[in-house]
Amino acid sequence: MSDKDVTELAEAYIAAYNSGDLDRIGAALADDVEITHHNRGAHAKGKAAAMEVFTGAGQVMPDKHFEGRINLQVTGPDSVVVRHVFVANPKVDIPGFGPAGEEIRLDLATFLRFNADGLLVEYNDFG
Repeated sequence: MSDKDVTELAEAYIAAYNSGDLDRIGAALADDVEITHHNRGAHAKGKAAAMEVFTGAGQVMPDKHFEGRINLQVTGPDSVVVRHVFVANPKVDIPGFGPAGEEIRLDLATFLRFNADGLLVEYNDFG
């Protein structure tokens, strides 16, 4: 994969995530995707488990999205790191994230890795 290819895959995944459209998000994930939020204790392995996380998060934080991009840098032939801000207004208290009704803003470094088919296979965020 070229730098341009992996950058476009990352941009497409972020756009899908920001859309909140579960079908669009699911279409970007490999069956063996692994998603880890290292500072929040959240982990999902496999597309079905990841989609459960996205479904639940969308129910309690329907406006969740990434904004304020600082940087997107290619780190390998199939991977990038993105520095950006996660923003959401939860409808309920979410331990490790924030209380109901208060805006959450988390500065993140998000590492994305894609397989040869262009699907997200690994997601790790720190922040």
